Amino acid sequence: MMKKIRTAGAAAAALLAVYMLSGCADAIKDGTKALEEGRYEEAQELFQEAAGDADDKTAAEAYRGLGMAYYEQEEYTSALEAFQTALDKGGEQTVQIYNLMGICGMKTSDYGSALGYFQSGLAMAETSEGEDTDAGLIQEMRYNEIVCYEQTADWESAKQKISEYLADYPGDETAEKEAEFLETR
Repeated sequence: MMKKIRTAGAAAAALLAVYMLSGCADAIKDGTKALEEGRYEEAQELFQEAAGDADDKTAAEAYRGLGMAYYEQEEYTSALEAFQTALDKGGEQTVQIYNLMGICGMKTSDYGSALGYFQSGLAMAETSEGEDTDAGLIQEMRYNEIVCYEQTADWESAKQKISEYLADYPGDETAEKEAEFLETR
């Protein structure tokens, strides 16, 4: 029945600017500006240029930007690879990046991996004391976690998670319909 994926939308591009390091290479600064202005192909080229930097921190930021450019162009496989490379190079692990990686997994029908990304992001949010994590983002990730359980036919986990979700977010009509659907499983 319900296969809707809640996505990060246009706000995703703005997230990158928050995590940019001061003093980054000009290509990263220019790429970030191009990304914010919706010039995704140009941003992609600039971030690819910066990704070759020998400094892992700079390269990690470039790969994060590259992932955002691919994500905005709906090239989800490439976006996921770029985000993973950013993390592999020591880029900052954030709830936001795990959410984007989860969405990429869902968009490429790799629901098992997507579930892992969402769970990593949710675990990070739970242990982040004093950090402001967008409540809407957490809600989105929890909902997408349910969708992943459904897609992997883990009906019991999906039922448990939808019950917990509705207890925390009563009145979510889409989730209520989802709960009705899960009762038939």
